Amino acid sequence: MNAQVLPHGVTIHRIIVQVEGKTHDILIGPENPKDYETFKYTNTIIGRYANRVRVGEHIVKKDGFERLVRPVSNESPEVSLHGGLLGFDFAVWQRLSLEDAKLFTPAEIRTLQNSSTSESSDNTAIYAYISKDGDQGYPGKLYLETLVALLPPAQDEKGKVGSIVILYRARLVNEGVTPINLTQHWGFNLDASLREDESGSDKLSVKNHRLNIKASHTADLLPNGLPSGKYSPVGGTVHEHNNKLIKEGCPNDGYDHYYLFSPRLCEKLVPHRISAKDFDTAKAGEELNIVKEIFESTNEPVVQLKSEKSGLKVDFDSNQAGVMFYTNNHPNKQFRKKIHGGPGMKDDGYINGSAAFLEFHEPLSAFLHPEATPNSTDTLLTSNEIYNNFVRADIFVDSERVRGG
Repeated sequence: MNAQVLPHGVTIHRIIVQVEGKTHDILIGPENPKDYETFKYTNTIIGRYANRVRVGEHIVKKDGFERLVRPVSNESPEVSLHGGLLGFDFAVWQRLSLEDAKLFTPAEIRTLQNSSTSESSDNTAIYAYISKDGDQGYPGKLYLETLVALLPPAQDEKGKVGSIVILYRARLVNEGVTPINLTQHWGFNLDASLREDESGSDKLSVKNHRLNIKASHTADLLPNGLPSGKYSPVGGTVHEHNNKLIKEGCPNDGYDHYYLFSPRLCEKLVPHRISAKDFDTAKAGEELNIVKEIFESTNEPVVQLKSEKSGLKVDFDSNQAGVMFYTNNHPNKQFRKKIHGGPGMKDDGYINGSAAFLEFHEPLSAFLHPEATPNSTDTLLTSNEIYNNFVRADIFVDSERVRGG
């Protein structure tokens, strides 16, 4: 297993998996990395605030700090989508040497250095970006680091190909408070690399994939796509994804919904915030190693996506409160990877329903509707804290199913 990561928007351009001599790239996207400049919201980081936020002036308060937020409209006059006109997906991030990272402790850097496999010493990368005060209407100068790491399977993990971990850290440079809600807007298709005779004519569709989301509620939306601040139970609805085929009960216009995970009372979850004081103490010599906790976690997956045709399965874990599930209802029809049957040039792209975008993040506009999800975060970060959220994707292959056809 290997991955290709681009500094432009910390884009996960490819995740390559070898299965019984066949090569699979399980992410959709353009062939040429340069085309991500027009291939918006595909496999990139999203920030400063994921999903939709109401345009206007909002006062945010926390721990004695108070600031004004003015989200910039881009989807419509009323809606700011994915951080505004020039979100984090559009920025060019700087790759750091591990030793130059500011938001990872010495113990965590040692864990990253020790995670290098015999096959590759380049399986971890940290990317940095500075978001200026007032960036797209959000207050406070924000310093960010994003870790992308590939992990080999343990010897006793049957069928496991490997894992990819994305860990987001952020810290305000000056005193204050700001909303922040980061995610990876990556789109999965576990069949797209199959030949036509192996998959049938619908190989670009993910609607024959099986999906399991351990959710209790979905967010109710207003006609303009903004969250209403209310949540509805998934039980007995099309949003009850319990290992069913995505096409079973799929709405005519596809899925584009936020799922709030059920409580995980029996599992140890990584904190959403790190005390800045504790972190600075750890940097001075004490051990604080959340990276190791994530790498060694044995939590049950909160989301599982699998294909019976390719034999591939992806288990997802995260400390975030929920996941946005989107079936690529408005695909970019200009570009498609060659490994997915495209020419690598314009005007031959993906079809409607060609990807399962699984975007792990905190509740929608939580800083405007904190009462809706009291057991989650309000998505406000103060200068006394460090933002700390992650997603981990464990990739498996059912070799017997692949060999058996």
